[in-house]
Amino acid sequence: IKEKKELLKTINENKPVEVERPKNAFSDNDFQIVWKDYCKKIEKEGKYNLLSHLSMSRPSLKDTTIHLIYPNHTIKTEVERAQYDILSFVKEKLQNYDINLEIEVNETAEKKYAYTPLEKYEKLKEKNPMLDTLRTELGLEL
Repeated sequence: IKEKKELLKTINENKPVEVERPKNAFSDNDFQIVWKDYCKKIEKEGKYNLLSHLSMSRPSLKDTTIHLIYPNHTIKTEVERAQYDILSFVKEKLQNYDINLEIEVNETAEKKYAYTPLEKYEKLKEKNPMLDTLRTELGLEL
């Protein structure tokens, strides 16, 4: 019992002093700038896969929580692996250590990819309806 008490005493004496971390206010614009800076940082490090995931959707900010929405669980898992680095960078740059990250999966948000030439044409026509006019004026067929 004496040894336990002595051990607890030494543990309590050697316990690191908790420093009051800043919780400075920041705007959505400030956050977006820091987010872009982080994306540039990971691009320089050669983490192109993570860069692709982070650039896939624009993060939204609600109070001090960063919300990300991805189309599948694989991307969510990849971003969760880098969560510590992301939050460390953002917290340090914004001087607010109360920031959290919340990642959601919305499978209906998954993009539909065009594979056949007709699907590609329809997708391009959605972006620019004048494409159909050009096709008919030139007498082109699909």
